[in-house]
Amino acid sequence: MGSNSSQGWYLFTFLVGFTLGPAGMFALGWTVAVVGIALIVVAFVGLRTIKETANDGRASTEQKQTAPAGLKAGALESF
Repeated sequence: MGSNSSQGWYLFTFLVGFTLGPAGMFALGWTVAVVGIALIVVAFVGLRTIKETANDGRASTEQKQTAPAGLKAGALESF
């Protein structure tokens, strides 16, 4: 399964945040560390919204495919 553009950008955001967080804590200062941690949070929230959007789409297609196309709603009860 491939990834889309949003997933790629959120992965990039996570990697930059994961780099800036520890670098800020140990060498560059707390402001850089806070920016890094904020980027990590943004990446997690963004990836979570992508996942929820994908799950909502699957649920709606599963509901549409409950009965075969050639059968009426009450036809299954007669068997």
